Amino acid sequence: MLACVFASKGGVGKTTLAYELTAALGGVLIDLDWNSGGATGMWGFNPTLRTRAPLLDALERGPDGSPPRICRGRNLPALVPTHPDLATSRVEPGLLSDCLLAWERQWGRPWIIIDTHPGSSTLTDGALAVADWIIVPVVLATAEMRGLKDVLADLGDRDLVLVPYAVPNAPSRRHYDMLRQLAADRRVSPMISEHRWLRRRLRRTAITLEPRPGRQVAKAAQEFRAVAEYLEGLDARAERTG
Repeated sequence: MLACVFASKGGVGKTTLAYELTAALGGVLIDLDWNSGGATGMWGFNPTLRTRAPLLDALERGPDGSPPRICRGRNLPALVPTHPDLATSRVEPGLLSDCLLAWERQWGRPWIIIDTHPGSSTLTDGALAVADWIIVPVVLATAEMRGLKDVLADLGDRDLVLVPYAVPNAPSRRHYDMLRQLAADRRVSPMISEHRWLRRRLRRTAITLEPRPGRQVAKAAQEFRAVAEYLEGLDARAERTG
């Protein structure tokens, strides 16, 4: 399964969601977000200190070439790191789509998670075109909910999973009502609570792979795993009805 984590703007939990879902699902995370501080930085990979760029090199080889090398680490999600030069690359959407499908076949992993750059880009278009599921983090706030309406209109009838993210202990009833209206015919996963400490967290270890988590980490890990299990359930239903 190819799942694309998409958001029209940054700061809504997109990268953390992609990072933790990849770890919980035992998949591979392809980082298409060339901004510093994304999944590649969280993992501890610094592309500016490397002589090779696994993702760019594999895109140059094309879908008939070998896939990018996967970076692995203890208690970390498997990762294909991004590179700053993606921002100015001339990768056409069709080429990226073909490469993603080819890599999925060659790796044989049940899940490939793609973290996109916020907003629109040719790379995002290529990833969205072949995604089996598009995962959209949803922050229950007025501006973000208005933005979600535009996102849903742009994505049309694509297979979406909305993930309520950073949900406060006492969310606004109005925002819940807005979500129910917008998601009337969409899939909505279990929610991720507001964990303010997440933004300050310095450890690279995936929360869902933390070997000895404290209480607050364990609670967050349970919520991310619940979303992963929801996705696995959708995958199973798709196989039964395929």
